[in-house]
This record gives sequence, C-alpha cells and structure tokens, in this order.
Amino acid sequence: NLPKFYFSILFAIASIWSRLRLAITTAFPNTTLQGYGVEATAPRAIRAEMNRVRPGMNGRRHDATTTWRYTYSLPASNGQCDPATAVVSHAITIVMPDLQNRDRLRRADKAAWDRYFAALQAHEVNHARIAQLGAERYQAALRSAPDCQAARAAAAQVNADVSAASAEYDRLTEHGRLEGASFP
Repeated sequence: NLPKFYFSILFAIASIWSRLRLAITTAFPNTTLQGYGVEATAPRAIRAEMNRVRPGMNGRRHDATTTWRYTYSLPASNGQCDPATAVVSHAITIVMPDLQNRDRLRRADKAAWDRYFAALQAHEVNHARIAQLGAERYQAALRSAPDCQAARAAAAQVNADVSAASAEYDRLTEHGRLEGASFP
C-alpha cells in the first residue's frame, strides 16, 4: 500500500498543472501546455536536471519555450483566389518544467521555486500574447491584400515580424531572467 501522502502529493501536482493549463488555455485559445519532468529535490540538482532535459529551440536550450504555427487558406470566389475571405488558424505550444517532487523541497527552496515558476510562466504567457497578436495581424494582413500573391507575401512578413518581436522580448528580458525567471 502506498502512503496517503503519496496520493495527496500526486493530487497537488495534478491540481497545479490543471489550474495552470486552464488559465493559459482560457486566455489563449488554441494553446497547449506541456511539461517536461524534473524529479530532483535540491536546487542545484534541479538546475542540473533541467539543463539536461529542457527543450531546445533554434539550436539553444531554455527552461521553457513557446512556439506557434499559423496556417491559412485562401478560398476561391468565382474561380479566383480571394484574400478577403482568408481563413487563418493558429496553434501555440508552451513547454514548462514540471517539478515532480515539489512537496519534498525545503520550505525556502519551495518558495524560491514557486517565485521562479510564476515568473517563468508570466514570461511564456507574454510570448503567447505576442503569438496571439500575430495571429490577429496575420488574418488582417491576408484579408487586406489586393491579390493572393500579395497575401502570401504578407503572411511571410507577419511570420518574420512575430518571430522578431519574440526574439526582441527575450533579448530585453534575458529570456525572463530580468523578470525573475531564474532558479536557483
């Protein structure tokens, strides 16, 4: 038999992730929250494990990532491509560390983790905001294009602009470090 506290810990972890997932997906439709497991129970060991297993993007590894993908269709009207009827969809994915043994941390370490995690979450949510605004710009750019060739060029430009805005945000915040997303 497993001890009762084991089930309470599992419930607490599931509850934290459920609340986080609900908050993010409610604020940002078409958004998926994923976690990568971290099992260490001491700050330096947590950092070492995160450094080993954290996600990579553009050849670099970060504690969390937010990615997005825009897709569109340009329906035809009277046999001609009609950008004014463009349909845009998007998907955003946020990947964050999932500390499996948070309840086993010492009180001070748990408080430090919670501060870090909240700051990291806020940082990634800001990336999701950039991506969400990009989806809105994407649709507006497509629908205002005079023809389908211009619509495709506008889509490429919006993609480049959103990527540049996200990269600039990371540069200004040092990937969230200046916002408190640093552990230990």
